[in-house]
Amino acid sequence: MIRKSLIKLLNNIKLHNKFLIMYVFCVIVPLVITDAVVFNSIYSRERKSRINELDQTTAKYVSTIDAAIVRNTSIAASISKNQQLNQFLDETYTSLDDYYEAYYNVVNKSFYTSLTYSKNDTVCIYVDNPTIFESSYFKNISKAKGKEWYSRFKESGKDECLLVYYDDTVNPITERQQKFMFVQKMHIYDSKCEKILCIEMNSSDIRDQMLKPSSGFEMYVCNGNYVVFADYGKAIRTIDINIIEKDRKLSSHRVYTRYGTTLDVYAFSDELLINSVIESNKYIILFLLFTTLLLPILIMKLIERSLSSRITILENAFNGSQSDKFQPIGSVEGNDEISALMHNYNNIVSINHDLINTLYKDKLKEQESDLSRKNAELLALQSQINPHFLFNSLESIRMHSILKGEDETAEMVEKLALMTRQNVEWGNDLVTVKKETESIEAYLYLQSYRFGDRLSFDVDVDKSCEDYLIPKLTLVTFVENACVHGIESKSSAGWIFVRVYEKDGDLCMEIEDTGGGMSDEEISNLLSSIETVSIDQIKGKKHVGILNACLRLKLHTNNNVSFSIDSEVGVGMCVLIRIPMKKLHRSK
Repeated sequence: MIRKSLIKLLNNIKLHNKFLIMYVFCVIVPLVITDAVVFNSIYSRERKSRINELDQTTAKYVSTIDAAIVRNTSIAASISKNQQLNQFLDETYTSLDDYYEAYYNVVNKSFYTSLTYSKNDTVCIYVDNPTIFESSYFKNISKAKGKEWYSRFKESGKDECLLVYYDDTVNPITERQQKFMFVQKMHIYDSKCEKILCIEMNSSDIRDQMLKPSSGFEMYVCNGNYVVFADYGKAIRTIDINIIEKDRKLSSHRVYTRYGTTLDVYAFSDELLINSVIESNKYIILFLLFTTLLLPILIMKLIERSLSSRITILENAFNGSQSDKFQPIGSVEGNDEISALMHNYNNIVSINHDLINTLYKDKLKEQESDLSRKNAELLALQSQINPHFLFNSLESIRMHSILKGEDETAEMVEKLALMTRQNVEWGNDLVTVKKETESIEAYLYLQSYRFGDRLSFDVDVDKSCEDYLIPKLTLVTFVENACVHGIESKSSAGWIFVRVYEKDGDLCMEIEDTGGGMSDEEISNLLSSIETVSIDQIKGKKHVGILNACLRLKLHTNNNVSFSIDSEVGVGMCVLIRIPMKKLHRSK
């Protein structure tokens, strides 16, 4: 009921409106839906990839910071456990000579100097021993009192502490204002005096290490609101990270906690790559929108005008039949089916003058019946073959997507679109040999995703044969048969060869494969079926695609076509189609 109502509605719509409806629902709507799905997929994948990059970068930052701290805490542990060093620091020296002798033994004859020399990090022990003379390695603890790091260490109440802060009290010319320090009490052995080990890490070296994995992202390492490090050496001391997070589209955050100090590592990205690509190519995108949306409308209007104007001429001419006076059409333009109808009409008018009214009417009825039958046959054949190829091609895409999980489907759909576009073109069942071989290459390209290395192919068409017109999807049918019944039946790799050439006044078309082949009995049965093929005979039979293509070639050439098959089981099969060139037309 619904189908009949829709057909009745369409029958009352003008031709140009039918074209517009077809364009909207067959082009614009699928295009918009497809573009939306593809764009969303690309956007989601790009966003996920960018977030993953941000997470990897923050992880590398944390790893770099941890490596520096672990290195220095290991040094601190080795120094604290050095019994000779502890004895040296606890000793009370009565003379300068005694001190320097002990100092020399500790500093130059032990491994102390090798521990304290590490990537320009500064190692110093502050000791509450008045007999220790001040040097670069050892200082009296009174020198530490009053310094900010000492105050922070005492306030922490811990035996070891990681201190990160910005010291405005020091001279920036002689000392680093940015402090990254590890402080530890030395009390492993029984001690007579207080000893504090202080390792000031080289913040510039840590910064250089941290900038390497930044990948151009906006990076911050913060201790509260204090900025320990920022990307590209930004001179920022404090920051409200909540404001940054609101302004940036993507971010990654990791927390690093060691020795009572918490560091927050942030990575930000302002925009996705796809946004910048769209912005930089907006004119190209607008041009593509024009060519995919507006240009087809203009072309369809021209096609509609080409059809409707001549249909109107035919309508006016046939209206003359009401007074039994047919008038020939004076000027017939074009070489398509409508032009052919006009020529046929003129032929009918010419015959009308030579036949009596009764004979004329009977003949007209017979011609109309024959024309309707052939049109029905062609429509039936074409409607049968369309899903046949579409389903096989889509199956290849589906299998490839399942097995590979790759985004190459877009390219495969492009090839499928090439075949489908030719398949559903209105008004003509004929295509040039060149167009047909383009469909073959697109089909084989799709099949190569299904068979992989098992399928190789070669398409060779003589230049002189490219413009001959043949029924669409006839050669593709034989190629499909070679794939499905030839290559698929063998586990080893195979080839498909398509050759089109002229020989002895014939157009020769060969389809050869190195697949499973056929037995002599099967070849004989197939050739017999081809010889007697009709629409009723091909219903429900094996090789329906082959018989379909053969029947359409026979109808097109008025049965002036020959088929030969050469095959050997396990070796391959070769189909040769020969058509006299005088029975074919060239495209203009």
